[in-house]
Amino acid sequence: MYKVSPSGISYLRECPRCLWLYYREGVSRPKGIFPSLPSGMDEVLKKYFDAYRLRGELPPELKGKITDALYPDFTKLKKMRQIFHGLVAEFPELDMRLKGAIDELLVNKQGQHVVFDFKTRGYPVKADTHEHYQDQVNLYALLLEKNNLPPADYGYLFFIHPTEYAVCKATFHPQIVKMNSDWRQGMNILQEVKSLLEGPEPQAHSSCAYCLYRSAS
Repeated sequence: MYKVSPSGISYLRECPRCLWLYYREGVSRPKGIFPSLPSGMDEVLKKYFDAYRLRGELPPELKGKITDALYPDFTKLKKMRQIFHGLVAEFPELDMRLKGAIDELLVNKQGQHVVFDFKTRGYPVKADTHEHYQDQVNLYALLLEKNNLPPADYGYLFFIHPTEYAVCKATFHPQIVKMNSDWRQGMNILQEVKSLLEGPEPQAHSSCAYCLYRSAS
């Protein structure tokens, strides 16, 4: 059974050959120094959002911009955030197991669950930045659907980037981007991945630096 994740499947758009090599041959991309700032900021943001969850309130950054509420069950949310637990769904017909850990979860007035993902960047969001995460949002919606947490047809990306620094204090600017979310499209993505993995090794993407590195090694 192929064990896939929303982040791993991101290779599908970047370079299908890298995806094929990773899941078929266990060959991962060359790794550089791990950027620990984004993961550190994720933990800080989770604690920040949890403080408002305990009060039954939205953080100030979200007030007036969304009408949803923070998912109230902290015990369940804590498990969904854990990388070794997360949300899991199996698809025997595709011989696949999808697993992903979420950052945050909202609930709308209809009782639907809204994907909410943190993204730390070094600069402001460009007009098309959010489009690179569409597959990820759809796959998280699929995980919610398969775990009896009916998903909404939209989700949010919460981007933050640094704007200035004073003595022992950095200032970050938040940007909220609303995304379409469709768990059915998540199923289509898994089917696309299955077809790719069951076929021959794809050609390298013309601009894939990782494949160029492999061919030069």
